Amino acid sequence: MGGGFEHFILINSLVCKERCSYVFLRIEGDSYNRLVKILRIRNPRKGEKLRRARFVREASVREVRQMMENMVKGFLWERNFNVKVSRSQLDVERGILTVEYVADKPISDIRGLGASVAQFLHLRVEFVFIPRQKYAAKVGWLGRCGLELCCHVWLKNPPSITQDMARRQYLFAAPDKLTGACGRLLCCLAYEMPFYESMATKVPKLNSIINTDRGKAKVVEVNVVAGYYVLKYEDGKKEKRTIEGTP
Repeated sequence: MGGGFEHFILINSLVCKERCSYVFLRIEGDSYNRLVKILRIRNPRKGEKLRRARFVREASVREVRQMMENMVKGFLWERNFNVKVSRSQLDVERGILTVEYVADKPISDIRGLGASVAQFLHLRVEFVFIPRQKYAAKVGWLGRCGLELCCHVWLKNPPSITQDMARRQYLFAAPDKLTGACGRLLCCLAYEMPFYESMATKVPKLNSIINTDRGKAKVVEVNVVAGYYVLKYEDGKKEKRTIEGTP
């Protein structure tokens, strides 16, 4: 597989359980077996000089599919496609290799790659886009909390998550710290939002200026989980205050 067309003289007979198209041959002079696709068998022409080959065994569909999938991965890496191949399926009868790739969004240029790979593998190659979220839900990785992903265990319709939710929960970390295995913002933000909405009525906004019994102060830190916020006065002194209604 992965080469051009060539004729060989078969020095023994083909032994296949069914009509086989993929077989392993040991070509004279080689120290390894080659996977080849048989297109047709004919009698040698007079005076024709061909390399000799010995039939080793019939190749299974799994072996052929795995080798083709590895070749496709090589093409993807060579062309700098930032995708993951989740799985592939081979229809030997129809001559179609279906490759599922995982990415943030469909890649239009990948169709052109399919034509190039098809010429190399001598069959039709179809690429199918799988969203990262769908793939993560299917595989079931562990989340940042150490438990299996909610979308894999029970969550069938993930909620819509926005950057504003993270801001209102006082989360200002780098985006990669707030994203899950699927590349989206963590679904946890939606579950915790009601708590932060209720607390917003009890705590001043971060970086706001408020009037206190000691004069004006700036809110420099808010920690609603721990139940406190920190004020900084004009003289530079800081004060830690407890949020009302928290232990």
